[in-house]
Amino acid sequence: MTKARRLGVPTPVLYVVDPVLHTLTFEHVDGLFVKDALLRFGSNGVNEECLNDIATQIGNAIGKLHDGGLVHGDLTTSNMMIKNSNNQLVLIDFGLSFTSTIPKDKAVDLYVLERALISMQSSCGEVMEKILAAYRKASKQWCSTRNKLAQVRQRGRKRTMVG
Repeated sequence: MTKARRLGVPTPVLYVVDPVLHTLTFEHVDGLFVKDALLRFGSNGVNEECLNDIATQIGNAIGKLHDGGLVHGDLTTSNMMIKNSNNQLVLIDFGLSFTSTIPKDKAVDLYVLERALISMQSSCGEVMEKILAAYRKASKQWCSTRNKLAQVRQRGRKRTMVG
């Protein structure tokens, strides 16, 4: 998480590492999970403009993360928050993250997010396309990741059909 923060990816601030008690103390993020924000689309102030802003922030953050050689490992809308104070995206829960420069690893990260969005069955329309458009602009490695994402999607569909 600290490495992600150094790459410019918004994460909670790590305040204290206590090796004796084996605890970490992080900044409290007062906000809404992206999952909840997307489920509220069309009501409570979550309009098309807000949705586009969230999607752009997600794509930018993932682009920075991946270009910096980090893979989140559990990239879902439950591991992203929007701060109440400034509507800034914050990525959380880096427990499954790892370092990688392999395009397939980055593609799997994006595929996990795509499946999470599909499973929500929200009325947000094509939010993944908006995220990928922002990712494409933010990432210098978009082409190789895009090619692998297509392959990962194909494997995912086969797995869904076969069981």
